[in-house]
Amino acid sequence: MKRFCLFLLLACPLTVSAQSEVYFRQPVADRNMAGLTSSEISLVQTGQLNQLRIQETGRDNTVRLHQQGTNNALDLEVSGTGNRFDFAQLGDNNVTRWRTRQQNNGQLEVLQRGNNNQLIQEGGAPVAGVPMRIEQTGGMQLILKNGY
Repeated sequence: MKRFCLFLLLACPLTVSAQSEVYFRQPVADRNMAGLTSSEISLVQTGQLNQLRIQETGRDNTVRLHQQGTNNALDLEVSGTGNRFDFAQLGDNNVTRWRTRQQNNGQLEVLQRGNNNQLIQEGGAPVAGVPMRIEQTGGMQLILKNGY
């Protein structure tokens, strides 16, 4: 019996499946009577140890977020009206921090493919209504500073 128990313990996989986290916050003042807004948010995460944090304030914003891989972090604050944002992080150890403060009609598409990419946006929002597309592949670091 002891041999069987020892064999059973050794045969079991020793890996632990780590969980990913998603945080979403929308102020009560931006909800309608049914508790909904006219904004659309799509979230997809596959992999392990991914973190996703989004805070949305405003109306008619469309935000699509996709993380695939391990240990990715996406931290997003959207404030304003009519913004269209797409963020994708495909790989491992990628970081995105993006803040929009009272931006209207902004368009942004971010694709970080590969490992160890960083995209950090600091300061005020970029010029409103100007489309942006940012794509990074492996080990890149991009810091955008506005209003300095």
